[in-house]
Amino acid sequence: MATAHKFRVLEFYSGIGGMHYAFDKSGHQGEILKAFDINTTANEVYAHNHGKKQLAQRNIEAVPMEFYDKQQADVWLMSPPCQPYTRTGNQEGSKDNRAKSFLYLMDILLKMTNPPNYILLENVKGFEESDSRDLLVEALTGAGYEYQELLITPLQIGIPNSRMRYYCLARKTSVVGSFVHKPTGTLIGYIPSLDMNSEQESNGDKSNQQKDFVDGRKQGDLSGLSTPAAAKKRRTSLSTSTVTKEDPATEKPDEDTILADPMLALKVETLDKYIEFKDVEDERMKRYMIPDKTLLKYGYYHFVESTGSIFQMMSEKDTAAVFDEAEALKGKPDSATADEDNAKALALLRSLGLRYFTENEVARLMGFPITEGKFSFPATTSLKQRYRVLGNSINVEVVSQLIQYLLTSKSNGQDQEQGQGQGQEQGQGQGQEQGTETDK
Repeated sequence: MATAHKFRVLEFYSGIGGMHYAFDKSGHQGEILKAFDINTTANEVYAHNHGKKQLAQRNIEAVPMEFYDKQQADVWLMSPPCQPYTRTGNQEGSKDNRAKSFLYLMDILLKMTNPPNYILLENVKGFEESDSRDLLVEALTGAGYEYQELLITPLQIGIPNSRMRYYCLARKTSVVGSFVHKPTGTLIGYIPSLDMNSEQESNGDKSNQQKDFVDGRKQGDLSGLSTPAAAKKRRTSLSTSTVTKEDPATEKPDEDTILADPMLALKVETLDKYIEFKDVEDERMKRYMIPDKTLLKYGYYHFVESTGSIFQMMSEKDTAAVFDEAEALKGKPDSATADEDNAKALALLRSLGLRYFTENEVARLMGFPITEGKFSFPATTSLKQRYRVLGNSINVEVVSQLIQYLLTSKSNGQDQEQGQGQGQEQGQGQGQEQGTETDK
């Protein structure tokens, strides 16, 4: 029986190690050769959990192409800075200085002697409409990769976390063969299953492919993004809805529709398994409670919009009703009883037990193995820093399933053996040649 291929992996924009954990959880064997990031806090968390050996605190674009070539990595995992593509940013795309390193990687991809056989890229929803996405596709096509683009939210795999992200999976087919399922040439809203055989696929049977996901694993299809030229042509008319009746070609996966699914509550786990503390009297809760000033400042709907993700420990209470009652109690500034009225309103709002999620709860929701004792923060990392580096990280569970799919070849005999054999032979030779290089 043939031994499993051990993949050689480069982790770009490594942060606190989300891609590392995702690869470990994917079921594939391999090693992280180098993990690149310039954020000191993130690197401290990474080193705390994985050691310093792989870390490279250097600007990616400052490292010569020859170094990456010598690594002869099978796999590139990357999550470039999202600020150039977010709604809250300037959305300057490739013109943003923070996109420079990503553009450098795309440039050398076309010039390398030993480019990776597999690439996984993660970014925010919105990246698919950027010029950086066009450059990504142009580089992949020019370098001989087959690719599939996706929009996936953790809700689809049962995790109560609304966080839709863009992903691109790419394989160098001349070396490792094709994906298990032929890429659609469109943006899809499901992770293709590894269970469906070629006969089912050719007959259009997607029943196995759709069996586990909350939205039926069939949400949306953005044919307008199948080529860079088409993307540029359609960019001004893209719809954020799942269905656009006037032009079905502009459909794409939409998180609001998934959230509106009446069956969602039956398919997504409850928060209980992710919650660290539930007792409002617990002394450890003080640092996470919503400040009184914030509670009094907003009405319910403005509060929900302005304060981010909040956990209500007194779950039996109706949040909106309590806020309405408190709003009616609040005293007017010129009222003689203003202080007394505000005190009553505040007491009412405090009874909800509203707090921020702890950093460990956020990490659990993002798939980091805290309960298994494999992930923790250094004692020197402040609470603010913990929230910040988590906010820049990935969902480990989602990415692990994507890596599992990306690195699995078709199980149709000779093609798979030849593709994996070539990759394995190449990887073994590279490891012997570069045994000391990864220790730098």
